[in-house]
Amino acid sequence: MAVLDSLRDRIAGILGAQSPATGVAGAVIGVAVGGDRFALAHGCANLNTGQEFSTDTGWLLGSVTKVLTTTALLRLVDVGVVDLDAPARRYVPEFTLADADAAEAITVRMLLNHTNGIDADDLMPASVRGRDATRSYVSELAGFGCVFEPGAGVHYSNPGFVLAARIIENHTGLPYERAIQSELFDPCGMTDATAVQTQAFLRPTAIGAFSSGEPGKLRATSLFSLPESAAGAGATPIVTVDDMIAFGRMHLAGGLAPDGTRVLSERLVTRMRTPSADLGLPQAPPMGLGWWLVPIAGTTAAWHGGGSPGGTSSFCIVPEHDAVVVTFVSGPATALNDTLHTTVIEHLTGRRAALPFTPAPASADPDVAGEYAAFHRSVTTSVQDGDLLVRTTTPPYTADDDLDRILAAYGTPSSSTDIYTSVAPGLFLRQGADLRDTTGFYGRTSLLADLPAAPGRSRGLHTGLRFTPRTDRSTGT
Repeated sequence: MAVLDSLRDRIAGILGAQSPATGVAGAVIGVAVGGDRFALAHGCANLNTGQEFSTDTGWLLGSVTKVLTTTALLRLVDVGVVDLDAPARRYVPEFTLADADAAEAITVRMLLNHTNGIDADDLMPASVRGRDATRSYVSELAGFGCVFEPGAGVHYSNPGFVLAARIIENHTGLPYERAIQSELFDPCGMTDATAVQTQAFLRPTAIGAFSSGEPGKLRATSLFSLPESAAGAGATPIVTVDDMIAFGRMHLAGGLAPDGTRVLSERLVTRMRTPSADLGLPQAPPMGLGWWLVPIAGTTAAWHGGGSPGGTSSFCIVPEHDAVVVTFVSGPATALNDTLHTTVIEHLTGRRAALPFTPAPASADPDVAGEYAAFHRSVTTSVQDGDLLVRTTTPPYTADDDLDRILAAYGTPSSSTDIYTSVAPGLFLRQGADLRDTTGFYGRTSLLADLPAAPGRSRGLHTGLRFTPRTDRSTGT
C-alpha cells in the first residue's frame, strides 16, 4: 500500500477542497493497483437528508452500465448462442425502424460499438415499468430512423444498449434487472450492486444535485433516476466502489472474478479492448466493444462515463498498470471526475496528460454555417469573425409528454447559444473553456468537429460523442 500513500494524500487534498461553492455536494473515488487499493469519500450524499457520503454509499452508475451490459451479452457469445456479426433482429425479432432496411442491417456488434446510427438518443419511455419496460422501449423504435447508414459512423447510442439488454432478456427469460444480477453481479462478486431502483430505500444511496441559483448553494435533484425502459443503457443500476473495483479486476484478470469464477473468456475480454471503430477525432476515441479506448498520459485506458440526474460517474481500467479507477460526483462540477482520474493515471505513468490534438491557427470554414438536426435536437450554426456560433434547441416532443419533463429534471436545457473558437482545422472548443481540460476523459468530448461527408454519412457536427447530420442541403454520401 505504501506505493499508493502519496497518491492517496494527493487525492484527499483535492477532495478536501470541494464544497457546494465549487459545485460538489459529495464525491467518492476508488483506486486499485495490483493488490493495493484505497477509497475516499467526501461531502454529502443526499442534500435532502444530510446523509454523509461514505466509501460504501451506493450511487447510480449511469452509462458506465454499458460496459456491464456488453460483458453480460458477451457471455452469450462465449457459449455460442449469440453471433456478434449476426443481425440484431435475429435475437430481437420485434425490433424495427422507420427504415426497415436499416433495421435489417444493424448487427449485434453495431449495438455495442455505437455504429448502429439509430436516431433516438434522448428517447426515454416512462409509461411501462417492470418486466416489460425494455420491450416498451424497443417497440417505440419503430418510428425512428438513423443519422447515417448502419456502420458508417459513430453516434452515441442509448437505443443500441437497450436492444443489447433485450437480447439478454430474450435468452435468459428474465427481465434485465434480474438477468444482470445473475449473469454479472453475482459471478463478479459485486455484492451490493442492483438494477432495482427500490433497493435504494434499503441502503445508503446518493442522489444528484444541481445549481440552486443562489451563490455557494446546491439543490437536490427532483428526479432520482431515468426510466426503467433504459436500464440496459444505464438508467437504474446502483453500485458501490467495491462493486466496480471487483468488476474492473475481473477484466484485468482476463475474465476471472476475484474468487476465481470464470465470468468471460480471455478472448472476449481482449476483444472488448480491441478497436472496432475509429473516426480519427480527438473527442471520439477509438471504440472497442463497450469501452472507449482513450490514449492518456502515455498509456491507454479503457473508459466509460455515465450520467444520472445531478450526478456523474467515471470508470476506467489501465491494463498496462493493472489499475482500476472509479469516481462519482454529486453536483454540477463534473470536471472533478477528470481531475481525479487524470491525477491517478499521471501518478502511475509518471507522465503528464497531453492535449489530444495539436493546436494550430484556424478559422471556421464558412460552409459549416447551416442547419443540422437529429432526434429532439435542432442546431443552427453561423460563422462570426472566424468563430462558430452554435444555437441548439430541443423542441417539445408531442408524442410523449413525459420525455420533456424527464429531460428538464435531468438538467437538459430547452435551448442554448454557444460560441466555439477554432483550435485546429475543423476543430472547435467552447469559448472560455480551458484547453487543458481536453486532456481528460470527459473534457475531450466537449470538442466539436466539422465532420466531412463519407460513404453512407452526410456532413455533420460531432461533439459529446454524438453526430448531428447536416439537413439544409445535400452534402453527399
